[in-house]
Amino acid sequence: MLVNILIYTIIFIYGIIIGSFLNVCILRIPLKETIVKKRSHCMSCGHQLAWYDLFPLFSYLFLGGKCRYCKAKISKQYPIVEFINGALAVLCFVFSGFTADILSNISIYIKVGVDPTTNADIIIEDWFASVYDIEAIILACILCSVLIVISVIDWRTFEIPLSANIVILVLGIIKFVSYWYQDIRYFKFYCDAIGKNPGFFELLYARGRFLELLIGFFAVSIRLAIIYYASKGRAMGGGDVKLMAVAGLFLGWKLAIVALIAGCLYGSIIHIIRMKVSGEGKQLAMGPYLSAGIVTALWFGDAIVKWYGSFF
Repeated sequence: MLVNILIYTIIFIYGIIIGSFLNVCILRIPLKETIVKKRSHCMSCGHQLAWYDLFPLFSYLFLGGKCRYCKAKISKQYPIVEFINGALAVLCFVFSGFTADILSNISIYIKVGVDPTTNADIIIEDWFASVYDIEAIILACILCSVLIVISVIDWRTFEIPLSANIVILVLGIIKFVSYWYQDIRYFKFYCDAIGKNPGFFELLYARGRFLELLIGFFAVSIRLAIIYYASKGRAMGGGDVKLMAVAGLFLGWKLAIVALIAGCLYGSIIHIIRMKVSGEGKQLAMGPYLSAGIVTALWFGDAIVKWYGSFF
């Protein structure tokens, strides 16, 4: 238990450090400024910040939420984004079932198929399966970080930066290639177990799991693109279409649908409340709600799909 708490604490610290960089992205991307070369500075007086002014969360608390040099108030966005990113990183590991036991017992038993002659499950012991699992969790953490950037920028500007969607596209491609490699590898184990010599195309298709990701790129985005062009951009933004395309490649078509439905529900309910309470206009930024839907699908999508399938 204590070891798990230590691991999650380390993950949280890494998360808030990355969250500090996300704040840089959120502020500079809309201004078309570089996010890597320019030193961090106070947004009020322009003074370059020293290293001891940049501790995530703690610097804000120690400075009382004010600039050390001009005493101007520091936006609460900084600690909020840092904390949220740290919390999401921890939750990605928690909901994936990651514990210290995985590190102490690296080998995992994997079902690669069923023996056609005996109908018995073919089980192999594969230590590399843990690498796949950890890779998936890290990719999920990066995805959540990018979605934070998208949410805040879209909330402020009603525009989703193309660069953020490109990062998610790269994550989707990495996952696609990883799935394809895993499928081929485990299909080879299956063929070896039953004494089968697979053909080239049969081996290329393997278990076909990667196709779910490829279909996911188009499953939701094509429908949204039709709405976008039919309404000439009034009903749906082009950035939203791109976001659901690249998110679909990462999630797969089933979870992409879950993400869209969840995002639309969040947007409808929360924005109606905002219209009633604070007099918000009808126009809304869908990026934050779609991002929340994507995270929902990422963590709970498989359970939702299984629950929905139980009715049929």
